[in-house]
Amino acid sequence: MLITDKEKLKEYSSGHRVWQGIPGIARTDKGRIFVSFYSGSTTETYGNFAAVIKSDDETNFSEPVVVAMKDGKFRCFDPVLWIDPLKRLWFIWNVMPGEEVMASICDDPDADVLSWGAPFYIGRGIMMNKPLVLTSGEWLFPIAVWKLKIYEALRSCAYAPDETPGSFVYKTSDNGKNFIKLGYADIRDRSFDEHMLIELETGIIEMLVRTKYGIAATYSYDRGKNWSRGEDSKLGGPNSRFFIKKLRSGRVLLINHHNYTGRNNLTALLSEDDGKTFPYTLLLDERENVSYPDAMEGDDGYIYIVYDRERGFGKYSLEEAYACAREVLIAKISEDDILKGELQSKDSFLKRVACKLGELGEGVADPYIGSKIDDQRLAEELIEGDVGGIIDKVFERYPRNCINLENVDAKQMDKLIDRFNDSGCKDVQLLAQIIELVRLSPMKNNDFPVIEAAKNYITDNLVRDFSINEIADHLHVSVYYLSHLFKSVTGTTILEYRNELRFTQAKLMLIQTDMDITYIAEQTGFGSAAYFTSLFSKAEKIPPSEYRKYHRGVYNDEKKCD
Repeated sequence: MLITDKEKLKEYSSGHRVWQGIPGIARTDKGRIFVSFYSGSTTETYGNFAAVIKSDDETNFSEPVVVAMKDGKFRCFDPVLWIDPLKRLWFIWNVMPGEEVMASICDDPDADVLSWGAPFYIGRGIMMNKPLVLTSGEWLFPIAVWKLKIYEALRSCAYAPDETPGSFVYKTSDNGKNFIKLGYADIRDRSFDEHMLIELETGIIEMLVRTKYGIAATYSYDRGKNWSRGEDSKLGGPNSRFFIKKLRSGRVLLINHHNYTGRNNLTALLSEDDGKTFPYTLLLDERENVSYPDAMEGDDGYIYIVYDRERGFGKYSLEEAYACAREVLIAKISEDDILKGELQSKDSFLKRVACKLGELGEGVADPYIGSKIDDQRLAEELIEGDVGGIIDKVFERYPRNCINLENVDAKQMDKLIDRFNDSGCKDVQLLAQIIELVRLSPMKNNDFPVIEAAKNYITDNLVRDFSINEIADHLHVSVYYLSHLFKSVTGTTILEYRNELRFTQAKLMLIQTDMDITYIAEQTGFGSAAYFTSLFSKAEKIPPSEYRKYHRGVYNDEKKCD
């Protein structure tokens, strides 16, 4: 299962991969950096493997030095890297089917020749984030049993009927020799959990969980045995992984999407009040499709961050995959950088590429050949698999750009989809017709001009309410297709995008102009000042007037510097 042979590792090199993502990072005291990710096949499915690369100069990274792989109908995915208090490097990965969290330990990660211990089992479920070392000495491992039931070739944990899904915690009190399963949280609308843990100054343990609406918080007052009812943390986020950690200074670091319209604006935030507020921010990467941050605080005082950009998985040809950046990037920043809102430290950097995929190497087979399936058979598999969101699965398989569809085609598509939904999603012939229509729809490129057109329509009509049907009619596209494509590309829904755009414009008007709040509310689509103030205060924890006072000084100082 653990591959370290140099010749065998060549089969997992960059010239053999068409996509990569879900990274992790670790740094030794001597400065060696390790980065993990997973890949394999053309998407999240059987044959996936987890890999680790390394660098001794923060710039040049090796090909994989170790790979976790299991032959047959299995997949190894979502790796985690962690330096424990004994300075050992943990390489953790998940195996499915079986839902096993496995690990291997390298006792001397600075050695010229790395030696990895035999893989061992930690617990059942999926672990996607670093453990927490408590002040009392125990190590807590966040392991989830996912609530979702998705086709097993994807990412879902196939939990047994008598098994409780939840965001669990496992404890080891003997440096990883034995593990005890503690309690769990069952958060409303959680999405793949991806939970993280921090210990507050009071000794209470806070668990943050990824949800459809952002990030939820739950608390344990007995060191992980029981958890409070989950609540919205108000930290926000586009339903994606985040990172949180208490630093040696006592400040809390959060890496999340901030002022986002999708999976963009990946930002480092600092809190000086134990995670209650995060007033200090440093934009790490403003681009679209940057996601899944992981980080660690180095012995040198710097914070090392890794994330991915445009992974390239789930495409249906090499050309589509090649059009994606398929990058794993790193950043090196200090707390002072975040406090000042810009790079201050001489050794800090952003957006440095650790690994970027190009075209497949000479002689490497095209992994997409033989993966095609006829419309009838695909319809049967989707219905037999009893998956949720069947129509979304069709759009994901054939991600065509529908800007050139004639109005009659869009109407026909919507009509067929409505009939299919009314049938209880069991009509194979009808689904096959929908698949054919989607598959044969014109496709231009990955620029998705229909999304830009939709954004422009929203911007031009920001002050009034409108329906998604209205936008679809204006663009002559399918309502279903537009909704799916917009969410797929931006990571957010059309209405969520509009609301966030309204808030962003209102904030700019608050800090850049002297306009009164009533006028701002009218000009940004909120209508009355009272309604705007209510929504704003709920979202930002302070009313618009205080927001203006707090940020106006910063804005004026920046203008003076210009």
